[in-house]
Amino acid sequence: MPAAVLVGGMGLRDLVAPVRLAADQSGITVVHGFAGKRHVPWEAIRDVKVDVSRRWGRRSEVLEIDTGDNLHIFSRHDLDAPPTEVAAALRRRGT
Repeated sequence: MPAAVLVGGMGLRDLVAPVRLAADQSGITVVHGFAGKRHVPWEAIRDVKVDVSRRWGRRSEVLEIDTGDNLHIFSRHDLDAPPTEVAAALRRRGT
């Protein structure tokens, strides 16, 4: 039963806030909390990197955006694209 509630909550979150990360000329907008949004200007972003891990023979990547106060982490599911590609696009855009 608890697993069903968790999966239902995650599905609801995806409906309420389907866009987890967006970039524009002034910076990025990230989902904060369950469905809130926070704008982060390019100047406030300290680092953009991809963390790669292997577990049980499977490779996984997550995008990490460090803003000093927060570390925003996005999976491929959150981004609907490979984290490596998104990181490269953010680095190009932020310069």
